[in-house]
Amino acid sequence: MSERSLPAVDGLRERLPMSFVSSSLPLLAPFGYFTALSLAVFFPLLEPGYVLSLDMVFAPNADYVQFGLHTKGPLYYGRLPFLFALDALALVVDDWLIQKAVLLAIPVLCGLSMTAACDARTRTGALFAGTLYAVNPFVYVRLLAGHWYFLLGYAFAPLAVVAIDRFLADEERSLTSLSRAVGWTTLVSVFDPHATVLVALGGCCLFAVRAWDGVRSGSHRRSRLAVARRFGTFCLAAAAVNAYWLLPAVVAAAGGGTHLTTISGADLTVFSARGTIVGNVPLSVAMLYGFWRGGVTTTAEFLAPVVAGLLFAVLLFLVVSGAVRHWGEARTRGVALAGLFAFVLSLGVSTPLSEPLFETLTTLVPPLRGMRDSQKFVGLLVFGYAFFGARGVDGVVSGVRAALPALDSGRDSGRLSRLALLALVCLTLLTPLVYTAPMVAGLDGQLDSTTYPESWHAANEFLGAGEGERAGRTLFLPWHGYLSVSWADGRIASPAPLFFDRPVVTSQRLDVGGIDTRATDPTHRRVNDALADQTSKLDEELAAVGVEYVILAHEADYRRYDSLDDRDAFSVAFTGDDITVYENDAYEASSKPWPRAGPSVPTTGLAVGSLVSLCSILAVAFVVRRR
Repeated sequence: MSERSLPAVDGLRERLPMSFVSSSLPLLAPFGYFTALSLAVFFPLLEPGYVLSLDMVFAPNADYVQFGLHTKGPLYYGRLPFLFALDALALVVDDWLIQKAVLLAIPVLCGLSMTAACDARTRTGALFAGTLYAVNPFVYVRLLAGHWYFLLGYAFAPLAVVAIDRFLADEERSLTSLSRAVGWTTLVSVFDPHATVLVALGGCCLFAVRAWDGVRSGSHRRSRLAVARRFGTFCLAAAAVNAYWLLPAVVAAAGGGTHLTTISGADLTVFSARGTIVGNVPLSVAMLYGFWRGGVTTTAEFLAPVVAGLLFAVLLFLVVSGAVRHWGEARTRGVALAGLFAFVLSLGVSTPLSEPLFETLTTLVPPLRGMRDSQKFVGLLVFGYAFFGARGVDGVVSGVRAALPALDSGRDSGRLSRLALLALVCLTLLTPLVYTAPMVAGLDGQLDSTTYPESWHAANEFLGAGEGERAGRTLFLPWHGYLSVSWADGRIASPAPLFFDRPVVTSQRLDVGGIDTRATDPTHRRVNDALADQTSKLDEELAAVGVEYVILAHEADYRRYDSLDDRDAFSVAFTGDDITVYENDAYEASSKPWPRAGPSVPTTGLAVGSLVSLCSILAVAFVVRRR
């Protein structure tokens, strides 16, 4: 197999064309290759049912838009286009099939995106970059944590970061380059705001390096200002296109209606990186582990510590050699600076070096408080590893080819050269796969497919959708934001808001590290206090916030609510093997209006922001089309 210069890769960077997919790699064509990787990861989970893991909760007939608006809050309104698409798709496809398709798409999108974004000059280098970005300890741990929204945003982050740099470098027509940079950045924001922060950090570092190069070179003042103008233009254009969620978020933040105002030093401590590798935080983060929750099978445990160390050393050699070979390029130094910042910020408050910097930045830049889970910055570090690793592989391939006999110098030597190159390709691509062996081995059986109990379906049918003027709210117990259920592996976020058709009041308590809740709505606070006091007027307290029914799932510490059976005001309306529904006799529909449940929806900001986004998109499309 020959390793020539790749003009097709340049096309892949721009449009992901099928010409690259159908080129001279019929067995390792990018799409087929990354699809095979994804199947290896998720094959044990493809049977019918839902994969429920911490924050990853799907449910039949779920209303994703309603959940996004009334549960997650304005900071997550960027997801609305995607949520609308999920709801539309759910009309014709079962929700569990949608979930499996999304999971399968994550490694494929990660691989194709990084393959397109890297500057590899060989096919092996390009596929190595995609492989490392798609299959690594960071993605593995985030999959187990159910952070599928974040991983979808992470998947497109390389295209966004590189597109921003290409616009700053003015490598092509400015409007075309600008539209790509804004477009990819917006696509990242459609999935997760935390991934948008990674893109913003990467873009700022690339801008800083190019601006500094202009100052250091002593170029004409107009040339130095050009980079600043282009970066400012990008920021304004990206803000205008994303106004549909940025404006509501700003309005809510100004009114103190987001969870950012409730995040404290305790959050930064609890959710900071942990030493999951030999108890060393910096080493764990450098090896792409360090997630605060722990409890996952690492490569060191799956194989052996010495094997994991050797594999990481190989990866690090490729990364460093790739960076050194191209250090004179501004993009190289910009990506290196972004990786360095990402590494330090990933440490959070876990080390004396990073603690003051992280605390200062989260104070000065309030949106960074949303990155209390500091290990998410590792996503940008992975990008740096993959970007430089591809160039390191290029160097190794070039060196091996130079050491081997020419391919056309003889039949036997040509066959030997081809076999040697094939072996090199296999070893190169196997390195990140073996380094993340538990992920490729079906996630080491740490996730499984499950179904909701029949009693839950029966209870939902009994309750109905709650239509009509007299319909009230439904309280879900046990009162935990995350709970362990007998029919799913591990702790999961309460599935009640997505599963039940009626409006559900559910806990937002974290129950971790001494942190009770970060909820800001009055209904949650009143219910939390009422349940804590267990007063004789519990029925009246719940009726005051519109609770007509109480659902008690027979999970976790549900026995602490046995007193409901002894209260005359609560009568059993439905009972099943796994669930009991009580009717609150004190409820009266005439008691409306009830206090707000969930985050407030800044409807004016949402409407105005959506109009600005629509007009901006139409304007950009019109100008680009005219050109």
